[in-house]
Amino acid sequence: MMSNRQYQIGTALALIALLLLSFNLVADQTQDTGPAESPSEVITRLNTALLNAMKNAQSLGYQGRYKLLDSAIRGTHDLKRIARYSVGKFWYEMTEEQRKIFTDKFARYSIATYVNRFNGYGGEDYKTVKEQSLPRGRVLVKALLESPEYGVVNFDYILDQDAEKRWRIINIMADGVSDLALKRVHYTDVIKKKGLDALFAELDAKTQGYIEKQ
Repeated sequence: MMSNRQYQIGTALALIALLLLSFNLVADQTQDTGPAESPSEVITRLNTALLNAMKNAQSLGYQGRYKLLDSAIRGTHDLKRIARYSVGKFWYEMTEEQRKIFTDKFARYSIATYVNRFNGYGGEDYKTVKEQSLPRGRVLVKALLESPEYGVVNFDYILDQDAEKRWRIINIMADGVSDLALKRVHYTDVIKKKGLDALFAELDAKTQGYIEKQ
């Protein structure tokens, strides 16, 4: 039979456990980062980073711009998914290790391309125009790049939710031309004619070429 002393100790331990559980629940709630970004907010975040890289190109230098855009692009693009789409059926013929290597090389090349292109400011400005739903739960965000030198360039960003329900870019069209479609035609042609290692080497060479131009 439980003594009064044992009963008091058991009650105290139960209260402590309840308090700890309540603390953990509150702690989990305070770690919530708030509502997820909308597709338009994702595009605005990307374009803000691009403008920052352009406006501060000289002070940041190549490495500074790379660091800035590496974070922005990885945080707004579903790079693994884009990489998979860019090689079509060949993705399923790769080993898991080859997929990792390709995705890494593709990501570094993609970021280096952004860094190379957005290397100075000439009065450009981005405007998010509208957002509309697409089939299969995807969303299209239309934006404009207004450039004193090149005029207005229309950008269509296609976004889908990743495994964590975050909106991420899976394709970009500039004046109606799909960047993903161009990559897929070229990459699959290289693999067919020269093999996967040739595509790896090409991505490495192009990335290095951007670095050496700086």
